[in-house]
Amino acid sequence: MFCRRAVTAKVSGQAERGATLSLATGEVAARGALMRGRLWPVALVAAGFSFFATPAIADELSAADAVRRDATTFETSMRVRSVWTEIAFRGDRPKAWDDIVSPEFRASLRVLAGLFEAKLEIGALADRFAHFETVDTNSLRGELQVGVNTGAWSYLVEWKPRDVFKEGFSNFLVGLDTYDARVRHRFVADVFAGLPPGLFQATVAAGYTASTPSLFERNFAEFEVEMVQGFNHGLALIIAPKLELSDYPAFPGPVRRDDAVFSLRLIPTYNFSSGIALSLEGQATIAFSTRDTKTGEAWALTPILRLQKAF
Repeated sequence: MFCRRAVTAKVSGQAERGATLSLATGEVAARGALMRGRLWPVALVAAGFSFFATPAIADELSAADAVRRDATTFETSMRVRSVWTEIAFRGDRPKAWDDIVSPEFRASLRVLAGLFEAKLEIGALADRFAHFETVDTNSLRGELQVGVNTGAWSYLVEWKPRDVFKEGFSNFLVGLDTYDARVRHRFVADVFAGLPPGLFQATVAAGYTASTPSLFERNFAEFEVEMVQGFNHGLALIIAPKLELSDYPAFPGPVRRDDAVFSLRLIPTYNFSSGIALSLEGQATIAFSTRDTKTGEAWALTPILRLQKAF
C-alpha cells in the first residue's frame, strides 16, 4: 500500500536555484526462491559505497530544463517508519489496532543516457509490532525499472520482487513479484506568488502481483500527483496524493476482495550542500474494501536520511 520514488529538480527564476529532492513509497513484492541469497551481497556492497556520497545532480529532469543531461546517480537512504493502523494484519484476520515500526535501508543506481532511463534498487527492512509480536517479519526487496525518458515524459516497465521472512532471513513466509507499466508526465506551474514554480509529476500505472502463497495475488491501477515546492536555502515541501485500486482474485472468503485506497503524503525536506538530504514524511491513508476487515485507516511518520553521489 505504500509505495516509494526519487525526484530531483532544477528551478530557474531571476537567478538559478537548485533543490535536490527525493520521494519514496510503496508496496513492493518478491518471490522467495528467486531472491534468497541474491540481495545480501549487493546490499553490503551498496552500503560500502554510501560512505563516499557527495553532492548529487538532478535525479529527475523537469519539463523546464532546456537541455537534456545524461546522468548516473547513486543513492543510499536510511529510514524508520512508524505506522498506527487498524489493519495490522495483511492476511484474512480481524481488524486490530497496532503500532508498527519499520527500519529500512535502500540503495539505488539511476541512469539517464539519451532517451534511455533505468533504475536498480535493493533494500532490507523489518516490521516490528508493538502488541502482536508474533507477526514480526523481515523483508528483502528490489526494483528494476527501464524505459524511455524524453524530459517531460517517461514510459517505464518495472519488476519489483520482495521476500518476507519470519525470525531472521531463513524462515521464508511470503514471496511476491510485481510487474507494472507506468507513464509519468513532468511539468511546472506557478502555485505561490513570490516563490519558485512548483514542480509536478503525474503518474499512471497498472500491473499485476504474483504471490506465494496465492492469497496476496492482485491486479492494480495507481494514479498519483506529486508536487515539489521549493523555498530558499535548500528547503522544500512535497505534497503527493495517490489513489490505488486493487482486486485480489485468490483472497480467501465468501466475498471477493476489491480495495480502493487513498493516501496523502506531506514531506518537508532540507537539502544540504554536501549531498545529504533530510526529510520527514507524514502519510495519512484511508482504505475502502468489499471486506470489512480491510476497510480502515493508517497514520505514518517517517524520518528519512539520504546520501547521493553523481558520476
